[in-house]
Amino acid sequence: MKRFYSTNIQNNFILLEEEEAQHCTKVLRCKIGDTVEVLNGSGSLLEGKISIIQKHEVQIEISKILKEEKENTNQLSIAICLTKNPARLEWFIEKATEIGISNIYPMVSERTEKEKIKQERLQQIVISAAKQSGQLFFPILHSIQKFSELINSTNNQYNQYFIAHCENQKQHLKNLYQKKESALLLIGPEGAFTPTEIQQAINKNYTPISLGNSILRVETAGVVACSIVSIINAE
Repeated sequence: MKRFYSTNIQNNFILLEEEEAQHCTKVLRCKIGDTVEVLNGSGSLLEGKISIIQKHEVQIEISKILKEEKENTNQLSIAICLTKNPARLEWFIEKATEIGISNIYPMVSERTEKEKIKQERLQQIVISAAKQSGQLFFPILHSIQKFSELINSTNNQYNQYFIAHCENQKQHLKNLYQKKESALLLIGPEGAFTPTEIQQAINKNYTPISLGNSILRVETAGVVACSIVSIINAE
């Protein structure tokens, strides 16, 4: 079934606009009368039939609700440092969205080598990955924040706070994460967090954790963390 994304839902109709409308008509060559699925990104998967096709808009008449959830069960949020190669951050965002994640915070720390991202491109990756995987709740992709700003602005928003780093022996995330509780995890840059940053996080009640014995790439660490929390919450 062809699947789209829209938040423009009024009465019994869905409106696909701009890129989604173009994808519907130009790429997938949908026609009036075709049955399609639409995700709204906030808990609903709808089915409907295309009723009107215009140059920049496609109208869909809703026929039924396929799935609907009131509460987002994706409890993990990740603040991840920008990678030198933007494709690696894009890969993380795609895979984390597919697995299930609540918030993604692109972050700049002291040793981060890159400080800019293409926000619109990353948002399109989120939408594409969520459509492909059927995620009912799309993750919120936040604007870039500096490390110190982020640990202050997110204070008291989550039930658990973790920081992944390679110094000293630490307990594994799987042994510390409390099932179905909201959590924020900090993942550092290729050069790792500085000792000062680690201490700043600890002072803000972040618990240092390990993701295993291997030294992981930034994006791999993020995907591993998503997978661990997803498995724990599914049990």
